[in-house]
Amino acid sequence: MKEYFKQFQLSEKNLAERKLKVTGTDICILADGDPEKVFKLYKEKTNQLPPDDLTKVWPVIMGHITETANLEWQEMENNFLIRHRQQVIDGEKVTDEKEKKYNFMRCTIDGAIEPYKGAVAVIDAKFTFGRPKKGEEYKDVIPRLMKYYSPQLHWNAFLLENYLKRPVKYGLLSFIKAGDKPLLEEMKIDKDYQKELIEVGNYFHNCVVHGFDPVDLPSIQDFVPEGDLIPISMEQDEKWKQFANQIIQTDGANKIYKEACDGLKKLVPANAKECFGHGVKIKVQKNGSKRVEIWKK
Repeated sequence: MKEYFKQFQLSEKNLAERKLKVTGTDICILADGDPEKVFKLYKEKTNQLPPDDLTKVWPVIMGHITETANLEWQEMENNFLIRHRQQVIDGEKVTDEKEKKYNFMRCTIDGAIEPYKGAVAVIDAKFTFGRPKKGEEYKDVIPRLMKYYSPQLHWNAFLLENYLKRPVKYGLLSFIKAGDKPLLEEMKIDKDYQKELIEVGNYFHNCVVHGFDPVDLPSIQDFVPEGDLIPISMEQDEKWKQFANQIIQTDGANKIYKEACDGLKKLVPANAKECFGHGVKIKVQKNGSKRVEIWKK
């Protein structure tokens, strides 16, 4: 390899640390949910595959080369002060308001802006050629990239907030599209979406640690910017009416069912692989979760 390109390589120490954690880059793959990409990531984390050699990926190289200019431009254009550049935040060193630790989490932020609209914003610099995919128009490219990278911004914002002990309410993406000047896009950080991402990341990390395939990741909804959300009446939808009536009719039974499941799970002994009796079986998963099912002898 030519000496110049070695600067884009991660050190052995950095690679080893990233392998033990779920990073901002990882959470984009997990939230996207492509089984092939998720399983490839799992194999990399469990030493079954070497990580990709990003020194030969041209868009990645361009991202590295343009990152400083990208952020400096935003400082100049918007009178920002971008701090904490390339700050590595390890979940082992942060706790939330309940003193809960997030040892499986890790990120490297491109920077943070404070103050930003009365709070803190995390910013990430991106390079894209801006080419539309099949079936897309050019105007669709940035919204698609915003959707793809929103998990990374939410992940980084959570770690930064608990690291600084100050609210991080905004995520910013600064895109350089081919030869255009940087374009700044903003999204509000959604706490509920953060919780979903953390659940997915924690589940995947447990798969890596305990050696079972990540074939049943918790489902996660695509992030939709707050400004795109509108109330919609479903009064004229017959299928909605049918399912709504079923929910109303079975609401009480569902509550009883959940209470019964919770009660049975509490009775499962610590050394049990599975418990069964009176027509019900509970299977204990490798990650400690318990699944209730009807037991047919």
